[in-house]
Amino acid sequence: MGPRSIRRFACALAATGALGSQALVPATLAAGPGPVVKHATMHYYAVRGSTEAQIRASLNARAPASPDGFNGDAFTQSHFHWNWPGYGTSTCSLAQASVTLTISVSFPRWTRPTAVSAGVAAAWARYAKALARHEQGHADIARARYPAVVRAIKRATCATADAAAHAQLDLMHRQDVAYDARTNHGATQGARFP
Repeated sequence: MGPRSIRRFACALAATGALGSQALVPATLAAGPGPVVKHATMHYYAVRGSTEAQIRASLNARAPASPDGFNGDAFTQSHFHWNWPGYGTSTCSLAQASVTLTISVSFPRWTRPTAVSAGVAAAWARYAKALARHEQGHADIARARYPAVVRAIKRATCATADAAAHAQLDLMHRQDVAYDARTNHGATQGARFP
């Protein structure tokens, strides 16, 4: 048997987070690097408009759907992958288990027109910063759960290690859901545009 992996998704109405910075929007369309979520890879989608209403319409039209079906402006995806010698056998070596975590964020990047009001630009800047802050929370939840996943695997048996890791990811998912409920998907953190 091959290595095991699972994906968990944390979505936010107007928020996202990332590890690193990898833009999918050509540099000529981008209005600068924008906010970044630490320990995540950023995947940007282009947003256009000169007024708040036009920008909101562009967000609504261009935001990619999250894998779990939540419709929002951004989302964070955490992917855990694990493997160990003898995976799938009764004589495996859990002490040598390896677990990796990758985090990616889908995030809007506004192309600022030359003739746009300072108020619209300031509103976008506040929103994008708050959106990144909210998604950073999702990334932090995944990173905080990582040691528990490793411990769960190493304390299990060859027959129960997968289930033990999945149980930790279920706890992480519940934390993500509670975080979104507490913050109204980032709205209480300012991640709402306009």
